[in-house]
Formats: sequence, C-alpha cells, structure tokens
Amino acid sequence: MEFAIALLISFAGLGLAVSKSTWIVDYAVFVFVFNRGIRRLVDYYINEQFNPLSPISLTPLIVAGAMTIPLIIEFRRLPGWAVRVFACFGAAIGYAFAVGYLQQGLGAVYAAGEVLAPVAMAGYVMVRNPNMGVRDRWIRSFSWAAILASAYGWYQYLTIPPWDAFWLKEVGFIGYMGLPEPTKMDCFSTMGERGPLAAFLGFAVVPMMVSSKWRTALGWPAVILVFSTILLTTARTGIIVAVVATLIFLLVNRGAKKAQILFAGLVVGAAAWFGIEKMPGSKRIMDRLETLSHMEDDGSLQGRIDIMAGGTEALWENPLGGGLGAAGLGTRINTGSMETTTKFGDAGYFQIILVYGVIGTVLLLAGLYLAWKRLALYYRIKTLRSEHVLLIRALMIAMIPACAAGDMLTGFSIFWLALGCGLAIPRVTLAKTIALLEAGRQDESEEEELAATPPTLGSLARYSTSPSKR
Repeated sequence: MEFAIALLISFAGLGLAVSKSTWIVDYAVFVFVFNRGIRRLVDYYINEQFNPLSPISLTPLIVAGAMTIPLIIEFRRLPGWAVRVFACFGAAIGYAFAVGYLQQGLGAVYAAGEVLAPVAMAGYVMVRNPNMGVRDRWIRSFSWAAILASAYGWYQYLTIPPWDAFWLKEVGFIGYMGLPEPTKMDCFSTMGERGPLAAFLGFAVVPMMVSSKWRTALGWPAVILVFSTILLTTARTGIIVAVVATLIFLLVNRGAKKAQILFAGLVVGAAAWFGIEKMPGSKRIMDRLETLSHMEDDGSLQGRIDIMAGGTEALWENPLGGGLGAAGLGTRINTGSMETTTKFGDAGYFQIILVYGVIGTVLLLAGLYLAWKRLALYYRIKTLRSEHVLLIRALMIAMIPACAAGDMLTGFSIFWLALGCGLAIPRVTLAKTIALLEAGRQDESEEEELAATPPTLGSLARYSTSPSKR
C-alpha cells in the first residue's frame, strides 16, 4: 500500500510534466508540503511502525524532478545569460554529486534529487515562460499551502493527533519538541521538524505581506494565521525571516509597496499585541521570544557558534567538500535509520561549504551573482520591473542572514519559484523586449501598454551579452 500511494502521487506529477501542464508547479508545492503528513498516516494506520526509508518521502523529489525533463530538452533554447546561470547551478550540483557518490554512495543519489528539485522548478519557469497570471497563481499556491499547513498546525497543537504523537516517539523527538500533550508540544504540522516548518512559513508569508494578489481570498486573517503558527513552532528563525525579508523588500526596492507593508505591519503588530497572550500555552511562546533580547546567553546560538568554529577546521581539512549525501536526509539512506551522520547540520553557511566544497560553493555563488545582475537590469527598465522581480530581489538578500541559521538556500522553498518567475522574460512584444534589454533603460515618456505577444525562447537566444558589452 505504501508503494502504491507513492506511485500514485509520483505518476500524477509525471503525467502533468509530460502533458506540459503549468499545474505541475502547483502540484509539486502541495506534494512537498503534505507528503510527510501522508507518510505519518500510512505509518500509523497501515504499517503500524515507523519506516525511515518510506518511498512516500521521495514523492516531492520525483514530482519536482519531473520538471527537469522539459528543462533538459529545451535548455539550449534559453538565452545565453540564462544558460550560464543554470550551468553554474548544474555544475555545482554535478560536482557535489560526483564527490558525494565516491564518498557516500547511494545517499548521494537521494541528496542530488533533493537539491535538484528546486533548481528544476526555477528552470521549468524559464522554459515555459508563462504569462503573469500563471506566475501569480504559482505564488498563491505557496500561500495556500502555507495557510493549510498553518490550519493543520493549530489542530495538531491543540489535539495532538495520534499519528503525530506516534511519529514523535518513534524518532526520539519527545523532549526536544516538548511533550505530546495539547499546548505542550512545538508545532511541526505536516513537516518533518519545527525548524523547516518555521522557515517555510516565514518565506511563504512574505508575498502575502507585500501584495494583495498573492494574499489569497482569505486576506489578512490568513496572514495572521500563518504568523501565529510560526509562533507555535517556537523556532525564532521563521519570525526573523518573515520580518527581515519584508523590510528588505521595502529597502532594496526603494520604497516599493511601502503603504502596503506599513499596513501589514500594523495588522500583524496589532494581532500580536492583543492576541499573543491569549494563545493557548502562551507562556512557553513568550519565554522563547524573550530570548531574542539577550541572544548572547542563548544556548542555541552558542551551539551554532561552536559548530561554526569546528566547521572552519573541517573545511581546511577537506576543501573539496563531503559532497551530496554528507549531510541532511540523504545520510539516512546509508544508515537505514532516523539518525543522520551529519556533524554540521545547524552550521548554516558552513553546511553549504562543507557539502559543496570551495569549488561547488563558488559555482553556486556565481549562478546567484549572474541572476542578480539580470534582475538588476530588469529593475532599471520600468516595463520589465514586475512584482516578481521585486520579490526575488528581496528574497535573495534575505537569504544571506537566513542561511546563518541553516542551509535554506538549496532546499525546496518559494525562493526558487520566485527566482524563475523573476528571471523569465515577460510576455511583451519581442522587438520591444530586445530593444529595452539592449538599451538597459526605458523612455519614461512611453507608458502605453505593450502587446501581449510572447517572445519565443529561440528568438531571444541571440541576446546573450550584457548591454555594456554591446
């Protein structure tokens, strides 16, 4: 039954990918968010035991990985600058996989799928190049997934479903995430742990804060719901990411959406002021939040500092990196248990460097740098300065402090979808698009709406040099 469910989820995604349906992205988002919840139900009601190597865990990787098919087929049709961006990402993953396979074996295969999936999502957006309506729907899917995960998170926190309590005991997380009793357990909803849930919700709520079209039909109550669930995790990273990323959106985009963001701050601030003390188990939450005012005494921070100190020594000993499978969930393939063999799981930046090595890390940074240059060009051209460009510019900068708490870059998150939506050439007249790109600016007197005829990727392929070189 477990394999049948995994195959059903996977084949549905493969069918969407083969049929070139844009709904593959929406489907991948929901599979990623809810597959672990499905897995816990299967373990509790069908297997009656915990399976650390459940095939259901692979479904988000298979579904998202299916998006690599059109990316590979149409890769050469991408513009030259896009080829270089994804070549850097692909080379970094390929290098880390080669090193990891030699050292870690089968674990590298699983880990490769885990990091390839989000990059494939960004590449899929590039080759499909949908209109803005489809891109907005994709962002809203992340919002809906966050809302549903938050609603279940509250149900979990207040009732402690038996399948969740069973899983908590089997993986040895009792104590670490509180007690499996109502209001005494940290919320992890449909995720594998409280930290990933908080990070996912923290990034997903940013688009909901800055634009009404990404907030879904539920409006501001949904935003408050997501923020309240982040509090239930007691993982401070989620709150920090949400607040910092929203402020960065305002700063890096020169005050864009300032009225919207100010109102969002008032709504969320008022909800926190009047509601946080009325939340069930509020004392635990308040005690955790108060540590933000004296982080120098926080044991979690000191632990990360100690890990990073050890990471420096480990990097000098192995500058080539441990490769994919040396850290994270991929190690479970080799151990066959819930335990992982990673030594630097919370080392943030060092986890990336220790896995990808100096070479792989440089390639990742090169891809991000080239992507940032392209986004900066779009930002200077008023017609190309879409809300997706504004969003990913903020998320790219927010990723810098976020990765200090853990490797949030290479995981499946809204970051990679936003990257693809921001980089994809807008659907405007081909000649006008190329003229704007070559000029690097727009005539401010020209405000007429451009035609909706989409440029083909093949015709844009010749545009592969920067405006300065032209």
